[in-house]
Amino acid sequence: LAQVLQPALAPFRCAPKLVAAMLTGEFTDFKRKSKSRTPSFSPAISVDAKKRARAGVESVGFDLHESPQFVEYVADTHGTLGKYKGGFRWLYLCLVGLGAGGVAVGIHFVLEKVNTLKFESQRLMYEAGCDVFTRYLVWLSISVALASIAGALVCYVEPLAAGSGIPEIKCVLNGIYIPNVLVLRTLCAKAVGIVCSVAAGLPCGKEGPMIHSGAIVAAQVTRVNAGPHVTPYRITHEARDFTAAGAAAGVAAAFGAPIGGVLFAVEEGASHMNPTILIRMFVCAAVAALTVRFFAGPMDHETQWGTLGTEVPVEFGRWEVERPYKIWELPIFSLMGVCGGLAGAFFNWLNTHLSRWRMAHVGPRGHVRLAEVILVTLAIVSFNFFMPLVNSSTTNMEKFNVGQRLFVDLGGDAINWLFHSEDHLDNSMLFIFALSHFAKTVLTYGLGVPSGLFVPALLGGAAFGRILGQAVHESGVIGGNPGVYALIGATAMLSGMARITISLAVILMETTGEAEWGIPIFTTVMFAKWTGDLFGKSIYDIHIDLRSVPLLEHRPEKDMLVLKAKDCMATQIRSLPVRATVHEILDALEGTRHHGFPVVDSETRHFLGLVESNTLSRVLQLNREFGSFVDPDGTAEPRVVPFVEMLRRGHPEPPSIAEVRSSLEPEDFSKAIDLLPYTNRGCYTVQEHACALRCYQLFRAMGLRHLPVLGQDHTVRGMLTRKDLLAGAESAEDFLATLGSPKARFALVSGGGGKSGGMGGAEVRHTVSDNSSSKDHDQTASMSLSMEEGSTSTTEEGHAV
Repeated sequence: LAQVLQPALAPFRCAPKLVAAMLTGEFTDFKRKSKSRTPSFSPAISVDAKKRARAGVESVGFDLHESPQFVEYVADTHGTLGKYKGGFRWLYLCLVGLGAGGVAVGIHFVLEKVNTLKFESQRLMYEAGCDVFTRYLVWLSISVALASIAGALVCYVEPLAAGSGIPEIKCVLNGIYIPNVLVLRTLCAKAVGIVCSVAAGLPCGKEGPMIHSGAIVAAQVTRVNAGPHVTPYRITHEARDFTAAGAAAGVAAAFGAPIGGVLFAVEEGASHMNPTILIRMFVCAAVAALTVRFFAGPMDHETQWGTLGTEVPVEFGRWEVERPYKIWELPIFSLMGVCGGLAGAFFNWLNTHLSRWRMAHVGPRGHVRLAEVILVTLAIVSFNFFMPLVNSSTTNMEKFNVGQRLFVDLGGDAINWLFHSEDHLDNSMLFIFALSHFAKTVLTYGLGVPSGLFVPALLGGAAFGRILGQAVHESGVIGGNPGVYALIGATAMLSGMARITISLAVILMETTGEAEWGIPIFTTVMFAKWTGDLFGKSIYDIHIDLRSVPLLEHRPEKDMLVLKAKDCMATQIRSLPVRATVHEILDALEGTRHHGFPVVDSETRHFLGLVESNTLSRVLQLNREFGSFVDPDGTAEPRVVPFVEMLRRGHPEPPSIAEVRSSLEPEDFSKAIDLLPYTNRGCYTVQEHACALRCYQLFRAMGLRHLPVLGQDHTVRGMLTRKDLLAGAESAEDFLATLGSPKARFALVSGGGGKSGGMGGAEVRHTVSDNSSSKDHDQTASMSLSMEEGSTSTTEEGHAV
């Protein structure tokens, strides 16, 4: 216990020195000096371990492919055909909103029915005179059975159905390819699993899985045609925008908050945004909210059909009377935000260590993970059943007071009690519930069941806020409303964990109808975020880091300023001539795991452009139909495989090497292909002395997958991918940490004494072997919880070193 608590207490031991440093203006030096010895709440993973984990992770490029083949396709779809594409896009966006709303309504309706049956069984047994222990066994059996279904769907059907799905969607929108994250199997496992895990009594929220479900619905729509167009939305940037709209629709469907859904997708998910994408997301989110409000109320018998009420899957009720606040309450709300940030950072730290243990001992699937689900469910359900009975005059759940119902009700209903109950709640019961709920949420997030974080975090914060609100109300000095303080506490806790700010504030205002509370909510979320950021990243970013996913954040590390492109690039590049033989192309596809090949002039070796491996595979496969092969020494002009025909066969998904070989005849191997029609002649390139920080900005802003590095003679010197940049930055960070002195760092940055520039002669370039034979898709399939430790090689996106 002492070993576990010691790192957690270390930051507080330096508090006096921190205060003194802030008063004397030496906070920057203090932060730099204490950084190496003060443990962070963020995960610390070695550079080598990150390289091994990233070996099986691939990315997707969103940049314009300026090949003559693609340019011809775009020109052919201009004019009237282009209007078809635009019109069908709006139709499909509405269908995505309808689908996301339908999934949310289905989850909500089934969950309410299952939960009603659980309570009905307790009522019937109580009326039949059954003792408490018998009722407990029935309650526990139902809960364990439901949790076992949810766990089995994760452990044996689809591991990516675990958790909320928000980190995975964030990675997809950033340009990371994660197999099976957007398939129908994951949707079915997620939707059924979240009903079972929430109904089982685990502290899980259904809003995160609804966001993931909306993204999956959008991904399925990209496979359809648009009138005469053949699957035009399968192109990477089109699919990305649909996925972002689906995620926004998922938030809107969960909370009935279309504006909040759009802002959540912008703030937390979408890495590439512009006004056009924004309006598409809003249309999709608005349709999802409309769908939910149309169906949820009548299905719950709250309103008549055709009446759009306030009933949504996650709804916190409305205050019937005006709740004004005083200006001197703002400092209290700010302090609540600070406390929420501290609590959120502590939650993230605890969950990080628990997740590491799970990665090392439990794994992403199998019997061990299912056994953990059952054991955790046994403990949580047993505690929640017996805790309300302590010092209680009744064992009938229907007669429980509000404090007792917090342990057995669903999260949304419990939040409603804390927000709107006019009764005075027992502070000791509230405190026990808040602490136990915090611990249960730590255990549950990352468990092998579908689970969201929104409602559990809001519920725990609302309990703490209600305690403070009742104390303030009873003091008579301010006379604040306890329910409003519960709202502020809920805001602070969730913002401290997930560091969500603008979207969270708007979602809460939309769900409660309290727009006048915008300023207190804004103040709280900002103080919670600022406080939490002092200790580490958000819970979503932490879980992304635990999986060592090469996510490109909005801002690069400052250490990249001292790096040049040549310090990070991979140097052993497989290039192809303008007219390459089929044998050469197959050897390149089979002998490497490259996804992009520089096309060079056969005589001067000058760089001409970049051709992608999936295009090469598809051209080889379609030769029989279009005759794209020519004699190597001939002068005949080959026919170009139309881009639309590649889309018809599933492009950009590549065919397997076996499929490609089966389409070739023995005499085809000596023939050649003119690669220029398929080559991106306008791809971005950098010189080898270019700053790595600028390269990072190119990747982040333009959505690149590959960045060729050229010498002054216009020959290929290397290749950069996002993994190269991040690995180089991490190596540089470790190297600079050994220098210690700011003067030494400045001397290194200025290149003093260095002959090669950049790192002043210090070699930071990472070396990677090219001996891995396993395929990317197989390695990333288990990325939902842990990374494979088999091969120690690191393969890159378009090259191997």
